[in-house]
Amino acid sequence: ETVSAIVSGAKADPLPAVSAQHPNILAIMNESWADFEDFGNITLSESTMDYIKSLDNAVVGHAYTSVFGAGTSTSEFEFLTGDSMAFLPSGSIPYQQYILGASDSLATLLKGYGYEARAFHPGEKTSWQRNIAYPRLGFDSFKCGDDMDVPQTDEHGYVSDDSDFRQVIWEFEHKQEGTPLFLFNVTIQNHGGYEDEDYETTVQVNEASGEYPQAEQYLSLTKKSDEALEYLIDYFSQVEEPTLILLFGDHQPQVASNFYTDVLGTAPDTALAQKKQMVPFVLWANYDIPEAQGVELSLNYLSALLMDTANLPMTGYQKYLARLWKAAPVINTVGIRDAGGNWYGENE
Repeated sequence: ETVSAIVSGAKADPLPAVSAQHPNILAIMNESWADFEDFGNITLSESTMDYIKSLDNAVVGHAYTSVFGAGTSTSEFEFLTGDSMAFLPSGSIPYQQYILGASDSLATLLKGYGYEARAFHPGEKTSWQRNIAYPRLGFDSFKCGDDMDVPQTDEHGYVSDDSDFRQVIWEFEHKQEGTPLFLFNVTIQNHGGYEDEDYETTVQVNEASGEYPQAEQYLSLTKKSDEALEYLIDYFSQVEEPTLILLFGDHQPQVASNFYTDVLGTAPDTALAQKKQMVPFVLWANYDIPEAQGVELSLNYLSALLMDTANLPMTGYQKYLARLWKAAPVINTVGIRDAGGNWYGENE
């Protein structure tokens, strides 16, 4: 009875006619993507997000993850399903423990609207058991690093974002004609660790140059991400088919703790703890969409925002999430923030 009251009025929109006019949707979860300049305690020799921050015709903000430094697949799970890790046992891995058969996701929903659903990750196919989870979540195909159709370049031992995004373009250019594409891409370039002694560091922390070698190697990598994203968006800005590109981080990187102390401070409260869960997100389109800045939400709401921006019908569950977002903009394993901006810890 309580559940029925909570979801009252959250009815699914009517199913649309299958149409090639639905926008292509490219959802890119960028490995360990964070913006440390956001916190205001450090400055960098050059910004790692110059291009992304210059975009217009975009919805820009912060998403709050349930993991820090690792656990990429849990962020995928929250985005694709709308379900928060806050309600699953601590340390659980949904792809391995809960996606045990056919499961509803953004992929199954969009396929019902006539989309082709592809997944691409330039790492190992069996990592996090994606090779098992993705088909169960409704993806038509899944490519890994061994399956790439474009030349590969590396950054500190991982496939570069430049190569990754060229593969994204390849997937678009080879999609079924007259069929909109939903592509979910998880990058790997910025994966830890950040201890490659031969890697050229190009970005320094102005206040303490050389004191944070791991952080500065990470920051240099994210600068290259920004350059690769410029190439990707420049390509799609010239594409005639309407296309939405969603970019978001899976978690912040695991670098030296003294760097985080300087960036975030030391007060042991929930609001501070949540700062380690913040990642940027940008939703851009090559056609006119309503712009917004400073949007904040947890990852479980991000697919509902995507559907709304794409002007696609939403399920009853997504409508419920859109309503819940207003009351509790952040729900994750660290705690909850209410509409008034008050933070509550996990045990509250």
